[in-house]
Amino acid sequence: MREREAPMHIDATGLTCPLPVLRLQKALRGLPPATTICLHATDPIARIDVPHFLREQGHVLVETTAKPEAAPGGLTLYEFVICTR
Repeated sequence: MREREAPMHIDATGLTCPLPVLRLQKALRGLPPATTICLHATDPIARIDVPHFLREQGHVLVETTAKPEAAPGGLTLYEFVICTR
């Protein structure tokens, strides 16, 4: 029995729009279906841009979590868990 692989992590903390989505787009290229990705961002606009981008591309946003003051400088850390299609 094969162990479940840890999700791929993308660190977009400190980046502003549109860079978190562009970094995610690059990471998604060529990934097989059902791959889990975890994106971390600090730009509040990512809460709008990431779900919109995923809907357009046909991927699934599994979960979004906001962790206040969890990022450097006391910024809110937004965590997006994504499943590729």
